[in-house]
Amino acid sequence: MLADPTATESVPVSLAQRERLTLWAAGTPSQDQPTFAWEFPAAIDEERVRDAWAEVMTRYATLRSLFAEEGDGVFSCRRGPVTMAADTCVSTPPETFFTQLCAPVDLLGGPVVRLVHSPAGPRTLLGLSIDHLVIDGQSYGRLAADLFALLRGEDPAGPAPATPDAFFREELEAAAGPAGEKALAYWRRTTGGRTYPPLHTSLHRPEGTGVRAETAHCTVVFDPACRHARHPQGRSATVLASVAAATARTLELVPGRDPFTMLLQSSRRSNDEKLNMAGFLSNWQPATFPVAHTAPELVADVTAAAFRALRGHHLHHAEVVRRLEPEWYGARYVPSEPLPPYALFNYLVEQEPPHVDGHSGTPLDVPPMGAYRLHGALRVYGTERADARSAQVRLVADASVFGDGFAGRVAEAVTEAGA
Repeated sequence: MLADPTATESVPVSLAQRERLTLWAAGTPSQDQPTFAWEFPAAIDEERVRDAWAEVMTRYATLRSLFAEEGDGVFSCRRGPVTMAADTCVSTPPETFFTQLCAPVDLLGGPVVRLVHSPAGPRTLLGLSIDHLVIDGQSYGRLAADLFALLRGEDPAGPAPATPDAFFREELEAAAGPAGEKALAYWRRTTGGRTYPPLHTSLHRPEGTGVRAETAHCTVVFDPACRHARHPQGRSATVLASVAAATARTLELVPGRDPFTMLLQSSRRSNDEKLNMAGFLSNWQPATFPVAHTAPELVADVTAAAFRALRGHHLHHAEVVRRLEPEWYGARYVPSEPLPPYALFNYLVEQEPPHVDGHSGTPLDVPPMGAYRLHGALRVYGTERADARSAQVRLVADASVFGDGFAGRVAEAVTEAGA
């Protein structure tokens, strides 16, 4: 076990963290807690769960982050001791499982993580809720894998994760200098300075309308003969190109005219040191590429656009919004605030299903929570299968912008093109 830091330590607050904390301090609580739950067909006793969680809290210092307001828009963060594990692990009956799991955390008053355990006779429910302030998708998968390894009595794979503190210091320094101005220039050049750029110039949100989210699913199968299918970036670009081409056909857009503009979610882990960091490093960057009706026409353009977007612009999207369109600062976390019809693409690789004592956990549907409501026009979530032969795609579209049934029609168009 790692040493217990009984004395709390002060660490930097990132640009992304400051956006949420600013909202919270102004009296606008914003729930953004990535939350997952599983059911296991076996009894897992509470002591075992608490011991594994204590190891996780020791291993992942970011989970012990405690935030405070210092006044005048200034916030601080310190890391609490690993004894926080006892207070952040809850055992409760199954009927109150989701009530405990989905309860909002207090960003300026307490821990921002929670593990919930519910014994149910021969079954066990386990849930993990961690506020986005201290975690992103890449970190979450690794943390969950470590938790279940410890529950099996195994050592976690790989080295202990590093904190993102050095990354945040580098980001804050860059934002105050020429690198920050370079990032703003890229946004102005790519989107005209719009921080939530519409997916296409033809799209508009009707005045006074809220968001009506519709969801659909489809699969993109990778052609092993295609060179783009041979590396992760190419497979990600193939998924985005497939959805973009299907969207263009569904909207009956003319190829070669006004381009698509999308926000791409990036882990910002560009080397081994950053790959080993656990925390909230991810960012949104804009990319533009032509309108086309077939994916093969688009893959090269999408790949090039992603490279331009993700090649090291230091400024986090939150800070870009604060500087270029301050009226939207924090808006993406406010459920009642419909934003311009922007589109977001997020791509992750499938994680191994959790298993304990030879039993696999069945994922449970978690009730809707705060920031998981759609704010823009379209979100595309791609999950690459572990065998790298295909990717599952979840489309969430705003019927107020596109009309009823749009997500389903795009999903059908993706499937038809693949067939």
